Amino acid sequence: MNVLLLSLATIVGSTEATSFTEKACLERGFDPPNLSCETCRLLEESATLQSLQSKHNSHNQYDPIDIVAECHSCCQSHKFNPTLHPGSSLRGKYRFALLTYNKNTLDQYGEIKDFIERDLDDVLSFKGDTRFQAMASEKSTLDADTMRMLMMMGGGLQGLGGPPKLMLFDNQTKGKGEAWSEEDESEAVEVIKLKGWKREDLKDMLLTLLPNA
Repeated sequence: MNVLLLSLATIVGSTEATSFTEKACLERGFDPPNLSCETCRLLEESATLQSLQSKHNSHNQYDPIDIVAECHSCCQSHKFNPTLHPGSSLRGKYRFALLTYNKNTLDQYGEIKDFIERDLDDVLSFKGDTRFQAMASEKSTLDADTMRMLMMMGGGLQGLGGPPKLMLFDNQTKGKGEAWSEEDESEAVEVIKLKGWKREDLKDMLLTLLPNA
C-alpha cells in the first residue's frame, strides 16, 4: 500500500486535464499504445485507489491528482484488456470506416495530415476502399476567395468544420450497396473526433478494427 501511495504522490496533474502527450503519459506510468480504456475503468472501481487518492488530495489541495481521468486521457478505446477477455479480440469489429476532413484547416491537424499523406495508401492496401475511405468534407470547404477575405479581415480558419472525424459503421454499405457518406454520421456506430490523435494510433486502430479486403 505504501508503494501505491508513493506512486500516487509522484503523479502530478490537474483534474481538469483532458489529454496528455505520449511523453506525459509515460511520465505518469501509462503506456498509451497498449493501454486499454477498460483498464482505466478497473482503476475507477478500486476502493483502495480511491481512498489513497482522497488522502493525497486532502493534504495537497493545490496539487490534486485524478488517476482515472489521467488514465482515460492516455488510453486507447480500440484496445482490450486480455485479462478481462481471454481469447477475445476486437479485430474486425467494424465493417467500414470513413475519415472526413476539412481541406482548408487540415494543416492545423498535422498528425492527421501526415496519416493521409504517408499512411493512407498503406491502410488501403490491407483493407481496400470497400472497407475504408478518406475524403474532404463537402460541407466545410471554402473557396480561395472566401479564405483570402477571412484572412484580410483578420479572422482565422479555426473551428470551420471542426477537426477531422472518423465514422465507424457495422455494415459495409447501407441499403442496396450504396456507399456511406458524411451525411450518414447519425447512422454510424461510433464517431471519433481526431483532434490530438497520433497518426500511428489512427493507423493501428484502423488495421485492428477493420477486416482485411
